[in-house]
Amino acid sequence: MINGLPGETHEMMVENVRRCVTDNDIQGIKLHLLHLMTNTRMQRDYHEGRLQLMSQDEYVRVICDQMEIIPKHIVIHRITGDAPRDMLIGLMWSLNKWEALNSIEMEMRRRGSVQGCKAVKQEFENEKTT
Repeated sequence: MINGLPGETHEMMVENVRRCVTDNDIQGIKLHLLHLMTNTRMQRDYHEGRLQLMSQDEYVRVICDQMEIIPKHIVIHRITGDAPRDMLIGLMWSLNKWEALNSIEMEMRRRGSVQGCKAVKQEFENEKTT
């Protein structure tokens, strides 16, 4: 799933993951952030002020909220992604993957959270059958 699509709110990103894990029989999920690349329409929209990109702090909050609702039996394969450095315009902070991953880990610890700690009952019932 790509987080930070144009017009997408924090609540929408969390709800998209909630629907994905409750409406589908999945074993794993990959979470990505939107990368702004050269020579795209989004590049023009960004330069004209019509596209807002997520800060690292915003992304960390979204990912942590999503991890809390993903049941423990679902493998989170990825929580960030890579883009070619020479083509990347936006989310330059994503180039330092370890800093982003450490920030996510620190926020989960600060919250006292673990994956699935806020998964809804239906998600836990699905977990019991697998």
